[in-house]
This record gives sequence, C-alpha cells and structure tokens, in this order.
Amino acid sequence: MDFLIVNGEVIATNSFKRAPFCQNSFTLSKKTWFGYGGIPLLNENVDNLLQLIDELGLPVPAILENKRELHRIVKRMLNKNKFYRSGLIRFEIFWENNTAHCVITSQSFLHFDFALNEQGTLVNFSRHKILSANHFNRYAFYHSTNWQISAMDLTNSKFKNSIILNEKDGVCECINSNIFMIKGKTLITPSLLSGCFESSIRTPILKLAGELGLKVHEQTFIKTGELQEMDEIFLAGEETGFQWLIGIENKRYIHQYIDVMHKEFNDKLKGKAI
Repeated sequence: MDFLIVNGEVIATNSFKRAPFCQNSFTLSKKTWFGYGGIPLLNENVDNLLQLIDELGLPVPAILENKRELHRIVKRMLNKNKFYRSGLIRFEIFWENNTAHCVITSQSFLHFDFALNEQGTLVNFSRHKILSANHFNRYAFYHSTNWQISAMDLTNSKFKNSIILNEKDGVCECINSNIFMIKGKTLITPSLLSGCFESSIRTPILKLAGELGLKVHEQTFIKTGELQEMDEIFLAGEETGFQWLIGIENKRYIHQYIDVMHKEFNDKLKGKAI
C-alpha cells in the first residue's frame, strides 16, 4: 500500500508518521470490502459507524459526513495504489480532546469475487462467552477483544474458527462472522437478542435466503445440541467472506446451499459496485 487517506487527504504512506492523535486516544475501526470496480457496502458500513458514534456521543469526522465525497476519495486511494481486484478498506477513527481524526487504509486480494473458503472450515467452541444483554453487542468493535482471545486459543490446533456462546450457553456467532444453519428448507441464525454482532452482510444474506426459497428463522436461543441436528452450517462476514463448515468437533455437515448463496451474493454485489 503506497497511499492512504488522513483526514480527507490522500498522501503517500511513507510520508505518514503515526501522528500524536494515534496515541493515547479512544479509537474505533471498521473494515469494508471493495471489488468489481466499486465499494458495494460502503454506505451500510458508514451508516453503522455513524450510528455507533452517535450512541457514544462523540464528534463525527468530517470525511464521514459526505458519503459521495468519501466514495470519491476512497476510490482515488484505491486507484493510486493500483488495487483493481478486491480487498478491504479499513477506517480508523481517533478522538483526542474531543476532536475526531480519520485514517483510511487498504489491502488488496488476488481474487475478484467476494471470498469463499471452498475447502471448508473445522470449528470448536470458544471458552470465552459474551453477555447477551449488552447495548453495544450489535457492533463488531465490542466483540473484537473476545475474538482475538478466542483466535489465540486456536494456535497450533486443527480448528480454524470457534463458535462463541452467551452466558446462557446459547449459540451467538463465530470469530468475526455470523453463523447460519440450514435444516431442510429452513435457514436458522441467532437473533440480535442472543448477543451476536450484526455484520453488514447479515441482513442481505437473510433476504437472499428467502429469495432462494428458504424459510428464515431468527432464533433467540439455540442450544449447542441443536447444531448436531443441522444439515449444513456456514459462516459469513465482510472481512472473512463465506466459510462452509466441514464440522464442529466430530460432527460433519453437507455442502449444498452455500455455493448457490455465494454466487447470488456476488451477483448482487456486482449490481451495487458503483
């Protein structure tokens, strides 16, 4: 990455020294996917950031107040970096003395499509739980420390992700991704009341499932034992892409709907890539 954006200005990466506002300040960060010549989910992610900033009672960075200008300058950064396939854009917002600063960086991928792990993922259960009733649960930033600790537990193991439970031992999410389960013609996912975070692609996936003829059920409490009854399970998040679950510990699952959903999801992203 040769260029980044600091407070609305595209500058060379080698000319940016970590500014004083990057130290000892309250920070929020968020990533969004780019591809197909555009940033399909930019508005959804900015809206999520703005809502969180409002709930925290913090000043809004000027660059987030004009989405059209934000889109233009981020596209300019991607073009200057020659990132023409797909990748992630990261927003970092720093508050120092009640002043907001925004740093936007990017990374590129070799593929064009929104990612799919075709090899499948083996998961276990994290030993770190979340509280279902917290007001900020729907925001990824509130879960990030738990995800980091859960990911550290996977080091040198055969598992690539973990299912995270709430204090009632109900299924909530996985590391940096929502979890979706299919049984027969029904897609089941934890409701927001379970304590799960709300990724930018959660609602589009639920809508897509309905379009594909699946009955959608958002369930507040899902017992771990119910996972054994599912036919297919997959994870999805904007940063992690689609991940088909081979199995949970010793249980194995089929691979059926995820391919169709991944293709249809990419088709919809192409239509939004402007």
